[in-house]
Amino acid sequence: MTSMAQALSVVERLSRLLRDEIAAITSGRLGEVTEIYPQKTALLAEVEEAFATPQALLVDHPQAAELRTKLAELRELIAQDHALLEKMTDATGAIIDELDRIRDRHSLSGTYGPDGEKRPRDVSSSQHFDQSL
Repeated sequence: MTSMAQALSVVERLSRLLRDEIAAITSGRLGEVTEIYPQKTALLAEVEEAFATPQALLVDHPQAAELRTKLAELRELIAQDHALLEKMTDATGAIIDELDRIRDRHSLSGTYGPDGEKRPRDVSSSQHFDQSL
């Protein structure tokens, strides 16, 4: 059975780690984000163990109010960290899309023809008009 001290300790360490990760993301130190990931994974296992029986910690203990406060703060940090990581993922996706667009523009369907010759830059040849009206 986990003690209150262990539960408070793991919550505090995870909060500190998330603050470090948020600071690294916001200041552009993305290498640190990669280094933090294994630590977060290890702490997740500790959190699962520490809160295997949350009833004893959150209801029947004199420090339950303190733990609830720390958990609420942790929840806010997790939400902030998640939002930043999601923005990073979206930005990476946008970069990939742009690289694909550039590659496609210079592929067989773009600048070069099927035999490797440059396609003419004539605007009218690339535009098709629907003359069925």
